[in-house]
Amino acid sequence: MLLHSRGGASTPQATDLNALISESVNLAYHGQRASNPGFNVTLDIDLDDGVGELELISQEITRVLVNLLSNAFYAVHARQDAGAAGYEPTVCVRSKMLDGDRAEIRIRDNGTGIAPDALERLFTPFFTTKPAGEGTGLGLSITHDIVTGQHGGSIRADSEQGAYTEFIIELPRRLPQTAGASA
Repeated sequence: MLLHSRGGASTPQATDLNALISESVNLAYHGQRASNPGFNVTLDIDLDDGVGELELISQEITRVLVNLLSNAFYAVHARQDAGAAGYEPTVCVRSKMLDGDRAEIRIRDNGTGIAPDALERLFTPFFTTKPAGEGTGLGLSITHDIVTGQHGGSIRADSEQGAYTEFIIELPRRLPQTAGASA
């Protein structure tokens, strides 16, 4: 809750997006392994060399990526625990330039998926798809605020229950004048 109400922690600076993504994948994966030593997942990572540097508040985008990756790891672990025969937990992470001014990040898991009615409320504060006691319902709300408010980007989700969830983030190469002001 404190994170949701606090001001910005840093100033925007030119940041190698792919390096930030790689670092975030490592942080999230090792965090998951620390809390669940038996956890294993196939990481399918494809980062576009053409992405280069974006003007970002790197600490905040790391927070976004780690949150989305942690949710993906949670979903694949939940599906694995449900005993899906022949199931291989996989999380895919992609980056690419959409045009000269915008980069895209996609994080896709083949976990439990999200019901259509829940998908519509994902970015609402205090809404969670996790069982009681396992989530605050603030992670995706904070993620949305960081991407859209602080960085002038967009975030959306696509999912099919029992099959996959994919988050798609678009970030401008340069922060709009008004976006960084709320940071």
